Amino acid sequence: MVATMLALVMWIFLAQDGAQAPAPGDLATAKTLYASGDYEDALSNLSAARPGDSPDEVEEYRSLCLLALGRTADAQRSIETLVARNPLFKMSDADVSPRLVTIFHDVRKRLLPGAVRDLYAKGKSDFEQGHYELAKPQFEQLLTLLGDEDLSDNAASLADLKMLTDGFLKLANAQIAAKAEAASAARQSEEKPAEPSSQHAVPAGPPADRTYSAADKEVIPPVEVSCPLPEWNPVNSSQMREYHGVLKVVIDTQGRVESSAILTAAHPSYDPLLLAATKDWQYRPAQRDGQPVKYLKLIPITLKPHR
Repeated sequence: MVATMLALVMWIFLAQDGAQAPAPGDLATAKTLYASGDYEDALSNLSAARPGDSPDEVEEYRSLCLLALGRTADAQRSIETLVARNPLFKMSDADVSPRLVTIFHDVRKRLLPGAVRDLYAKGKSDFEQGHYELAKPQFEQLLTLLGDEDLSDNAASLADLKMLTDGFLKLANAQIAAKAEAASAARQSEEKPAEPSSQHAVPAGPPADRTYSAADKEVIPPVEVSCPLPEWNPVNSSQMREYHGVLKVVIDTQGRVESSAILTAAHPSYDPLLLAATKDWQYRPAQRDGQPVKYLKLIPITLKPHR
């Protein structure tokens, strides 16, 4: 009997203790604790944040609490984590202490140059592997970052990267559009009623008026035969650096350049020479099912000064 009563008392005690245990932490509770000045408990709640809580806001409030506790170095490391995860994140000057805003901008100015180069490398890699839908948002994010005020001190050194990014974004958009056009044409072809078969029917070739591109994997791309680039002759010391552009050409079934256009300018004095030169270029034409077809080709242009 005594043992039974003791067990009952212990069960009641444990049940009450469990009822009084603190609930799992979350961002909302941490914000309330921070506003009341209870920074230590706020940090504890942030460490147990729920899966639905914004990781960026969690890190922002963590840095606020650490700074309020005088742990400046830890607050800076927290901001570094935040910027590394989301370089586009911005703190509100109205809601955050001026001291933390200053630290935040200092960290971004230090980390963003490396972040944009890493993002460019990732986008370029996805583009080269034909993952245009993945590359496009990366290049869009990169262009946004390259216009960020915290990168203004690096604007000159990142000018070429911005030009390359703009060119690759245009290339990615062109490839996505060409892929969508090819898919649409394929659907229309499937939906079109089949014509009655004939004993002497000749297999249909590629549509004469269609222009293919790299998005059409069944097409063998054109091969350069004679495509000389004009010489690049910088006229002053300020031009003694690399320039980058993107050229678009449409190659006909004879391997001649039917049309050309500048997608991204390389240099105002060079681009007209480049367009004029394409009139004499010669290719082995692209082929589909053994027959020559028109082909849209995008060509990166790099101008390097002679050393």
